[in-house]
Amino acid sequence: MSQVLNIQNGKIVTIPEVATIEEIRDEIREVKTFYLSIDNKDLWNNFKYKSGQFIMCTIFGAGEFAVSLPPSPENDRFHITVRTVGRVTSALHALKPGDKVGLRGPFGNGFPFEEFKGKNLVYVAGGIGLIPLRSSIVHALQHKKDFGRVLMLHGARTPDDLMYKENLKEWQSFE
Repeated sequence: MSQVLNIQNGKIVTIPEVATIEEIRDEIREVKTFYLSIDNKDLWNNFKYKSGQFIMCTIFGAGEFAVSLPPSPENDRFHITVRTVGRVTSALHALKPGDKVGLRGPFGNGFPFEEFKGKNLVYVAGGIGLIPLRSSIVHALQHKKDFGRVLMLHGARTPDDLMYKENLKEWQSFE
C-alpha cells in the first residue's frame, strides 16, 4: 500500500508535507532535477508509490503544480524533474539546496503493468515528454521477462534537447 502524504486519519489534508531540496542538477535547457527528502522521517521512511503516479509540489508563496514521480519506487533517491514554463516552476528553479517545498500525494493509479503482461510495449515521447514515461520505462527494463517486445521512440528539436542521454544506451537493450 502506498504511503499517502495528504491523508491523515481518513481525512484529506490540504496542507502539504514539507521537504528539503538536497541537491539540484541541470539536465537540459530550462530543465532541472531536484533531489528531495521529506522532513517528516516517518513519512519519508514509508513513502511508496507506483510507476506513473504523480505528486503536487508546492512552492511556498508562489503556488502548486503537478509533477511526475521518478523511476522505480525502489530507488534510494527521491527526485522530481521539472521544466521552467511559468511563474511557479520558475520559482522552483530559483530555489537552492536547503530550501523547502511542499508535497502532496501520490495521486493517480500508476501504469497498469498487470494488464500488459505478455504484451508488446511501445513508448513514444518528444522532448521533455520522456520525463513522465521514464518510471514506466525503467520498470519495463527491470521486469523485461514479463513483456513481449518493448520499443521506445524518442525525439527532440535538437540533440541538446534530448532527455536522459546517459540512459539511452541502456534503454537500447529493449531489443
